[in-house]
Amino acid sequence: MNRRDFLRTAGGSAAVAASAGTAAAQEDGGGGDGGGGGGGGSEEVIVGPGGDLSFDPEELEVAPGTTVTFVWESDGHNVVPSEGDWGHENIENSGFEYEHTFEEEAEYEYVCTPHESAGMVGTLVVTQNPSTGEGGPGEKELHELGVPIQAHWVGASTILGIVVTIIYTFYILKYGESPNTGNTGGRS
Repeated sequence: MNRRDFLRTAGGSAAVAASAGTAAAQEDGGGGDGGGGGGGGSEEVIVGPGGDLSFDPEELEVAPGTTVTFVWESDGHNVVPSEGDWGHENIENSGFEYEHTFEEEAEYEYVCTPHESAGMVGTLVVTQNPSTGEGGPGEKELHELGVPIQAHWVGASTILGIVVTIIYTFYILKYGESPNTGNTGGRS
């Protein structure tokens, strides 16, 4: 086997091994925090922030399985849903907390009954792909997608390795053999 045949075989084998390594790294990293269908985590809604007659935020998007904690920061409020069997109907004062885990995808509307006429209403949307509020609907950070950032670096470095191997193989095949190497292919 001459050097060209060896390098062709080695270059092809390296490319196959590198692409298989990338696929394995992506499969191994797929678990992550709540990976697969989203979910998990927690959010907080402030009830009556700073004495205001509002919920903060008034509108919130979360993934299924998210626990939302309602925290009272002023006196004389409650959280009553327009539909469903969740919420806290008793009027509570500052320092009280109520939490509920939202499992089903839906739009949940709720009010503070003593202050509903003053506009103290809120909406919570449970969806598979909630927006982060910064980049628009559906945009997430890499670690929120369920694949740790390290797996992305493994993939990027593997692709770089493939490219370098191809360039090196091309260079060796084109310029690598010389009459001074002792391999003349049977010629004198």
